Amino acid sequence: MNKNRSRNLRQALGSFPTGVTVVSCLDKNNNPLGFTANSFTSVSLDPQLISICIDKESFNIDTFSITEHFAVSILSESQQSISTTFATPNEERFKNIDWRSEDTGSPIISNAVAWFDCNTQQVVDAGDHLILIGKIISFDSSPKTPLMYLRGNYVNLGLEQKMLLAMENENTEIIVGAIIEWRKKVFLLKNKNNDSLYFPSASRLGHIEDNQSLLGILKNLNISINEHYLFSVFEKAEDKTSLIYYRAQAKEEVTALKDSFYDFEAIPFDKLTDEASRIMLKRYIKERELNAFGIFVGKESEGKVEAISKE
Repeated sequence: MNKNRSRNLRQALGSFPTGVTVVSCLDKNNNPLGFTANSFTSVSLDPQLISICIDKESFNIDTFSITEHFAVSILSESQQSISTTFATPNEERFKNIDWRSEDTGSPIISNAVAWFDCNTQQVVDAGDHLILIGKIISFDSSPKTPLMYLRGNYVNLGLEQKMLLAMENENTEIIVGAIIEWRKKVFLLKNKNNDSLYFPSASRLGHIEDNQSLLGILKNLNISINEHYLFSVFEKAEDKTSLIYYRAQAKEEVTALKDSFYDFEAIPFDKLTDEASRIMLKRYIKERELNAFGIFVGKESEGKVEAISKE
């Protein structure tokens, strides 16, 4: 398969939203091993079977291909850092992870949404992956919100729901804005009175037919965007206004607005309307270079970054 087709197929498959799991077992020396996977599937209720896929290039493949037991832990939305840990090539992934074992001895991530302790029923050779089919020995679940993954991004369902509720509350003062990128260029509007620059924004996210909403304003500017992802949520100190910013990719450059797209290396930060915008845009550029995004939650001058994601 050529590289373009492979990349396009990966993008198409990524359109299916999934949960995020850690698959784990013990090696021959009883050391815990594990990897992040979203290829978890319920196979059968009678008998009780599940399946998981592992890349043959994984450095854990030799152990998982012969293991007699394994466990699957479904992560909660507060466990993105655990997902990141088990997705990186680190042989000591369990070093700072809280875990326990149940019937088979396979590691189970503490505070997971659900877990399944399994005996290996079958290992199926399938192209560049192996499919592990497990017979469930024991399991448990909780009402926690699961960590979601869609098109290369983690999705924080709880935070998204809170923001949507806030936007629907007429008593809440809200500004909803967007950082829109096209090929390492950022879209900024110019104030005709003083030449200052600012992000497109509105009092609500809305939809493309609502001319007073953010999506409606972007449509009227002839800017077409792909999916938008929550990027920053903070409060202005002076008037307690809540600001909600999304990030998005423009589908194509808008010729009529080409002067409004600024190269990362040539952004006139001193012309941005406020310090919060400067900090937010600098953070965006840094995270774009790392290809890993987070959600900033807090006040204008303080807070924390959550929901780290990779594309």
